Amino acid sequence: MSWRVDPLAVTRELARFPGALVLTCLLLLATSLVALTSAGLTPEGPTLGWASKQLFWAAVGLVGFVVASQLPYDALTRRWPWLWGAGLAVLGLVLVVGTKVNGARSWFSLPGGTRLQPSEFVKYALVIALARVVARRGERIGTWAGLAEAGLVVGIPVGLVLLQPDLGTALTYLPIALSIVLVAGARLVHLATLGAAALAALPLAWLFFLADYQKMRILSFLDADEHARGGAYQVTQGLIAIGAGGLTGRGFCQGTQGPLGFLPERHTDFIFAVVCEDFGLVGGVIVLGLYAHLVAALVHIVQQTRDPEGRLIVVGVTAVTVVQVVVNVGMVLGVMPVTGLPLPLLSYGGSSLVATLVGFGLCASVARHRTRVLVFEK
Repeated sequence: MSWRVDPLAVTRELARFPGALVLTCLLLLATSLVALTSAGLTPEGPTLGWASKQLFWAAVGLVGFVVASQLPYDALTRRWPWLWGAGLAVLGLVLVVGTKVNGARSWFSLPGGTRLQPSEFVKYALVIALARVVARRGERIGTWAGLAEAGLVVGIPVGLVLLQPDLGTALTYLPIALSIVLVAGARLVHLATLGAAALAALPLAWLFFLADYQKMRILSFLDADEHARGGAYQVTQGLIAIGAGGLTGRGFCQGTQGPLGFLPERHTDFIFAVVCEDFGLVGGVIVLGLYAHLVAALVHIVQQTRDPEGRLIVVGVTAVTVVQVVVNVGMVLGVMPVTGLPLPLLSYGGSSLVATLVGFGLCASVARHRTRVLVFEK
């Protein structure tokens, strides 16, 4: 048997391969390992617990990326009811048998002390479901009936996540829906009306739905000086770490806020503060530049994709990425309330890391298979 390489086929495959997306993901993962090594610093010296576990989950996530990129995305969108239904099932199950962490019953406890947060994975099942439903409705998305169908698809999982209660994760589901219906052609007047109704309902949410710790986070954000030793303690210490880094930083593993125990959650929510303390403003700008490049790579895939379903999948993943980066960095800088959202690919956390890489794998699948899907549909 003889093997022959078709140069034209290889060229076409390379042209569809999202190299910029993959390279940026790898650079952010490498940055995460560096930052987590520094975050694990103690007065006795560095510890590699967080970094070594992150390396393991990064390997699992990259396998998920490869698998998702090889699957034709239309094979997933055609099965959206099964994916969406499975997502609702696990969100319901975690309310019954899940483990409560930081006041929220959002986790399954697995053997070996590992925890799984299903809402991170349901996020991307929701992207697939909405992309299919909205794309198949066509111009109906410009009507109240079309918006109601999309609202039903996103509203049920949002409600289940709020019951945990996990307000931060639930808030990432809403930009998915907003971005997808907006790109698909929803009317601005309809979206503005829904936004006004949501604002009008905020007093009711404050009185009947927000937990005490969630109210404290908001109050701490509004008056950080008054709550500097209470709800705003994390933000205050994060700003001290950022300020201590100056322009070029104290140097790798030379920070003091983490080793001395002043900066809580430095390996998860406040990993950006660790980067800025070690590498200063320069390091922080480089990290934000990597995220900008990541978003640009996703936008490029959107621009090159004519198939509505594929385009909306990437739009949804892009929305998740942008929202999490803006909210996480914003809360570290003290310009947004603390919500517990991780910084994609940088914060420690197996569920978030693996789910994020699978989401980017879906975008790679769109980049690789968009031509085949168009030919198939014709």
